[in-house]
Amino acid sequence: MTINFQPSIKLRSEFLRVLAERGFIQQCTDLEALDNRLGTGIATAYNGFDLTADSLHVGHLIPIMMLRWFQKTGNRPIALMGGATTRLGDPSFRDTSRPLLSEEQIAANLAGIRRIFERFLTFGGGPTDALMVNNADWLGSLKYLDFLRDVGPHFSVNRMLTSESVRQRLEREQSLSLLEFNYMVMQGMTFTCLPKRMAACCSSAVRTNGAIFSAASSSGGVPAGERCSV
Repeated sequence: MTINFQPSIKLRSEFLRVLAERGFIQQCTDLEALDNRLGTGIATAYNGFDLTADSLHVGHLIPIMMLRWFQKTGNRPIALMGGATTRLGDPSFRDTSRPLLSEEQIAANLAGIRRIFERFLTFGGGPTDALMVNNADWLGSLKYLDFLRDVGPHFSVNRMLTSESVRQRLEREQSLSLLEFNYMVMQGMTFTCLPKRMAACCSSAVRTNGAIFSAASSSGGVPAGERCSV
């Protein structure tokens, strides 16, 4: 599919100009606000990757290159590893459940993927150096009953059933486990918890072809900002 995105404004952000020129962007909820934010100093963004194998495939190249361009244009990328969400299994584009992996397998996959990212991103402690974080660090300690009481009321099962990954399984009369059904809840928890852990908050959104991309900023540490899907 060819994406011919035509910005409605003259982009000031070098990052957004690069993405637009290279055909990365499909749509954006508030392009002007995002462009303004990216023009005010170092921003921080993340993209998530589940640890289903010890290497990545060509489908990961777009989000990886987005993080690379984000860093090359003076910002700080976060490579978010799905150590917790991998234990559930992403039901998207699947007719059957993904094989369940042991914690040892997931740890080995993380080590392999880390080596790949080191070829694309510069990691370190500088203001624009990349970070790699694992959502198992905060999702792994959740208590089930507390989670249901505190988080459950904010999720509509009616809305969750309309998700494409769920709807397709139901329409085909293919089994969808409770484990997989909770995947989107864990994604939402990650989106909420990561910025809080990094002294940040998230708002707004850009969308293109599928993976989550969140840009952010703040005066100290890793910050908050605009939500993007790429």
